[in-house]
Amino acid sequence: MPALGFLDAWNALPESTRLEMQRASTGWRRLARLGGDALRLAANADGDEAAELRSLAADILLWAHGENPLSGPLAAEILAAPDLPLSAPAHASLAAVASHWRTPGKRESGQAYFERLAAKRDTERLARFLAEQIRRDPAGLYWRDKALGLSIYCGPGAIADELESAALSGLDQLPGALAVALNLTAQSAFLRGEADRCADALTRLDAGCGPVFGPAFAPARRGLAWLDAEEDERALPDILAALRHAPWQAGLTLAAADAVTGARRAVAPPPGPALVMLYTWNKAADLDATLASLFASDLSLGDGGRARVMVLNNGATDDTSRVLDKWAARGGLLRLDLPVNIGAPAARNWLAATPEARAASTLVYLDDDVDLPADWLGRLGAALTAMPEAGVAGCKVADHQAPRLLQSAAGRLAVPADAPDGRLDLDFQSLAPNPFRLLDAHMQGPDWGLFDFIGPADSVTGCCHMFRRAALDAPHAEGGGFSLALSPSQYDDFERDLRMLAGGRYAVYQGFLRVRHRKRSGLAAQNGTAQTSANGNRYKMQTMHSRQEVAGFIAAQAETLGQAMARALGVLDHAEGRS
Repeated sequence: MPALGFLDAWNALPESTRLEMQRASTGWRRLARLGGDALRLAANADGDEAAELRSLAADILLWAHGENPLSGPLAAEILAAPDLPLSAPAHASLAAVASHWRTPGKRESGQAYFERLAAKRDTERLARFLAEQIRRDPAGLYWRDKALGLSIYCGPGAIADELESAALSGLDQLPGALAVALNLTAQSAFLRGEADRCADALTRLDAGCGPVFGPAFAPARRGLAWLDAEEDERALPDILAALRHAPWQAGLTLAAADAVTGARRAVAPPPGPALVMLYTWNKAADLDATLASLFASDLSLGDGGRARVMVLNNGATDDTSRVLDKWAARGGLLRLDLPVNIGAPAARNWLAATPEARAASTLVYLDDDVDLPADWLGRLGAALTAMPEAGVAGCKVADHQAPRLLQSAAGRLAVPADAPDGRLDLDFQSLAPNPFRLLDAHMQGPDWGLFDFIGPADSVTGCCHMFRRAALDAPHAEGGGFSLALSPSQYDDFERDLRMLAGGRYAVYQGFLRVRHRKRSGLAAQNGTAQTSANGNRYKMQTMHSRQEVAGFIAAQAETLGQAMARALGVLDHAEGRS
């Protein structure tokens, strides 16, 4: 048993590290920055404190290397960090990755051809091209990295298998690359749901290569694989061992605590009456599939009734009306038909103003292009039960084709590091007049389960979110409806959550509900009016809240997340008999 309990070890970390890690403790770009921050703290410290901070920086940076082990630029950056205490195995792995990375020039035919295929999203030709590039240069990691990233983006299937095979073939034979190969073998098994094979590769990584990615990385991922396989008793020893080495790993802490308490399996039907509301425009096929998954799910309520479903046809000109006729004939579907598309915010507000919504205690908004698991409604109900003071409950949203790629998770407000300090006025000459955003750590790699927890958030996605009726009846300045200024679409759900924060309430995030979204993420930026409207709405949204107000939200977030961390760490200490 360590000298410090989990809570004491967390509190012994620098305050700046705790504040950042409790917002998100994954994402290789994010961890690379946070490791650099710890190293800068060490440069201004002395003696034992400086040594501890350098060790902390090394652990964080090596975990970043573990999340993106083929990246030569990241490996070179870590190697160049001054006074970083790296083990011999870690140094050898980083040096191998850095030396095997060769970035082609922009004018090289291979790179230009790759970029053209990527712009066209021609995955079949991309797969053939990348396999050929790797065959020509098996020691070069650049093309292996591209192939592996594309394989994850493609989702399960023959093309992904071909890309992954090319990326990993012979990797373990490259000098110094065995640890990288075992790491990626474990990831491949995890993405396929093969927990035993994943755990075996991670055990071989630990035993045969040493702490290449830090002492906590392999046991943490082994434990997360067992959690994903719903083998909690096998998972917890590994996860707790990892946390003794890496007390900064907040996501792992929260996931472990919810495993101990049973929150990861909790389902609580929401109170009735309840109304599930969708608005739709010219996505008949997607709507049909969404309604199929919706009506196949458990719509039971806490009062013994069932949730009703209402769809607003937002002036669609395709086969939407016939789809709605089909589902209405089966019973349980209410429909509204408008002659024109009034936009997302107005549609949301229109639905909430119907007599059926006025009579409901629970209201849910769904997008018209999602796939729902059977227990989705009870999962959202469990989140509101766990945090009854929350204004809205939301979930994890994943790419439909590649469900291990997240589009949305627990929304955490941040201000870019290069934003001007001390300015409270808006810079209308900038494309970001008030440059706040939500962290994108969940989008920097496949989902390993570090967002698997129930906890507070600044915002949750409007793709699938649940309200108590009272939350939508709040004054507009404290939540209320959705801003018509953000028509026709984009950012209206985020902006409403900001007003909710201004009223002193926050969102609750349900990380054990994964809703699959048919709209793809990670694609090249769209062209035309849709993207122009989204950019314009982001600009408008950023003018609706002052920098001083956003700074207040972030300060309140820090306190709320700190309380959540203290509760989770207390659960783990109690599980080990420390309280």
